[in-house]
Amino acid sequence: MVRLSRMKRSPVMVERVVVAIDGGPASTAALDWALERAKGQPVNLELTTVVELGWAPAGRPDDDFRPVYERALADATRRVEHEAPNVKKTSYVRRGVPADELVRASESADLLVIGTNKTGVLAGAVYGTLPLRLAAHSSCPVVVVPATWKPKAGSIVAGFADDATAVGALAFAAGEAVRRGRVLDVVHAWSIPATIAVEYGAVIPFAELREAHSAILAEAAGRVRAAHPGLEVRDVLEQGPAAMVLVGVSGEAELVVVGTHGRGAVGSLFLGSVSHDVLLNLKCPVAVIPRPDRVPDPVEP
Repeated sequence: MVRLSRMKRSPVMVERVVVAIDGGPASTAALDWALERAKGQPVNLELTTVVELGWAPAGRPDDDFRPVYERALADATRRVEHEAPNVKKTSYVRRGVPADELVRASESADLLVIGTNKTGVLAGAVYGTLPLRLAAHSSCPVVVVPATWKPKAGSIVAGFADDATAVGALAFAAGEAVRRGRVLDVVHAWSIPATIAVEYGAVIPFAELREAHSAILAEAAGRVRAAHPGLEVRDVLEQGPAAMVLVGVSGEAELVVVGTHGRGAVGSLFLGSVSHDVLLNLKCPVAVIPRPDRVPDPVEP
C-alpha cells in the first residue's frame, strides 16, 4: 500500500525550468507550453540547446552546425523577451550527447521541458528517442509536449499505480491542478490477473477485485483531498491496460502525470515494449515524475 504522507509539496518560491531548444516545431511547442505555464507564477527559464558531437558534414569540423543551434537559441531568447519580459531567463549552448547533457541539466532543475514530434510507432522524435530516455533518467520531472500542442483548459490527470511511483506523481499533479485552478482526476486502471483466471477457472471474483481496487483508489484520492482541501478531486476507476486507459482520458485533459521507477520503466506505463508508443499518442503534454528517492541512472547509449 502506498503511503502518501509526503505528498504535500513544499512551496517553491521560484522554479528553475529548463527548456530544450533545437529550432524545430517540437521545441517551439515546448517553449509555448513553458511560457503558458509561467503566466502568473515566478520561474527562471533556462533555454538550452545541445550541439551534438559527430553530426558535422563529412570533412568539416564538429562545431560546423553550432551557428544553427545558436540562431535557434537566440530566436527563442528574443521570443521570451518579447512575450514574457518579466521572466528571468538564461541561455546555454552545450556540447555533447543530447541525452547526457540534458540529464546533467536536470540535476539542478525543478522541471525539464522537451517537445516531441512522435505521434506513432513509425514517426520520429526530437533527437530520436530522446524524450523517452530523459523520462527514464532525469533527476527532475520531465514534461513531454507534442509538436501539435495548443493551449486549452482541461482536467489534470494523475495516472495512479499502487506502488512507490504514486507519491511523486500525485503530489506533482495536485500542485499543477491547484496552480491552474483545475479539477484533478486520479485515474486507476485495473485488470484481472492471469493467475487468478487460471486458479478460479470460469468463476472470477470480478466484483471483489473491482471493490478492492476502488478502495485503493479512494484512499489515495482521500489523501489528496486532505492535503488540498479546496481542490476538486475525482476518482476514475477503469478496467483495462493502464496505457490504453490513460490514452482514453487524455483527449479532454490539459496534462497527464505518471510516475517512473527509472531504468526504463515509467510507472509500468511508459517505455514498455508497446506502451511507450501508445502513450506517445496522447493528445496533451505528459509529465513524468521520478521517484523521490531514486538515484539518477546513467543514460545508456
